[in-house]
Amino acid sequence: MRLFSITRKNRRRDADFVFAVKSGANGSGGKAPRARWWVKPMVGLVALVAVGVGGRLGMQVVQDHWLHRIGGLAIRHVAVSREGLLGEDEVRRLTGVDPGRNALTVDLYQVRQSLLRHPRIEEARVEIEFPDVLRVSVRERVPVARLVLPPLGSAQAYYLIDEQGAVFLPFRRGNAPSEVMEAEAGLPNLVGLSLAGLVSGSRIKDERALSALRLLSEFERSPMLALADLVEIDISETDVLKLLTRGGSRVVMATQRDHVRQLEEWFSVCEFGRRQGLAISELDLSVTNHPPLRWAEPGTVSPEPQPRARAPKRKNTRRHV
Repeated sequence: MRLFSITRKNRRRDADFVFAVKSGANGSGGKAPRARWWVKPMVGLVALVAVGVGGRLGMQVVQDHWLHRIGGLAIRHVAVSREGLLGEDEVRRLTGVDPGRNALTVDLYQVRQSLLRHPRIEEARVEIEFPDVLRVSVRERVPVARLVLPPLGSAQAYYLIDEQGAVFLPFRRGNAPSEVMEAEAGLPNLVGLSLAGLVSGSRIKDERALSALRLLSEFERSPMLALADLVEIDISETDVLKLLTRGGSRVVMATQRDHVRQLEEWFSVCEFGRRQGLAISELDLSVTNHPPLRWAEPGTVSPEPQPRARAPKRKNTRRHV
């Protein structure tokens, strides 16, 4: 009996001890350290960062001391193809890539952006033909109208505008063939547009002006090109474009109607008048049914002269690059 009693007493003491240990670990009086669950993830993250930084630095060292110094990867030639009149040397200068530069250090996106910052360049394509050739292809803007600036003394300056409303300066004398200079100087004037804030490289956003520019682009492809020479388009009034030809005819067109259709109607009236020996004085094509028409009195409207000099090859190939 005594042995049994001692055994039960010892068991009770052991149970109390285990309970006390557990209570001390989780209770307020315990000193056991808390488990830091974030330690292992943090160690892993630090290790990944160290590997990444080390790998990047190692790659940079490899590039600087090996890849970027391989003579076989040096740019030997910048091959330029152009649709337009900018010189090859000027295009090469715009790329900012000098012969001898390692091909792996050339940022093609930045080179293309440098080319597109030139006001006359509409599109550019850049690629590296390994190991040593940088190929550049550029397409220039084709002007369709002029914006005449206020005269400065005896000088008369103007901006050129393409179909999308991009504004740029004409070529300086001597930088383009004389026939091109003459063609650009003879483009129709766009009047009635505010010139405030317009500089070379900017873009016109006025919807009336953009409609007029689209009309001029369609005019260049229409049969009217052989019958009339446009000298001015006035956009000062809402919803209509007022055209003036070199012969003195005045034609009104609607900005919201199909330009091709209106040009076809104009051509039909011109053809009828030519067969009757008549010339248009005024024609209002903004009126859809029976457009008002007034024939010119003899001698008040001169015969249309031969169309101005143009650069047809640039115009015809513009959209095939």
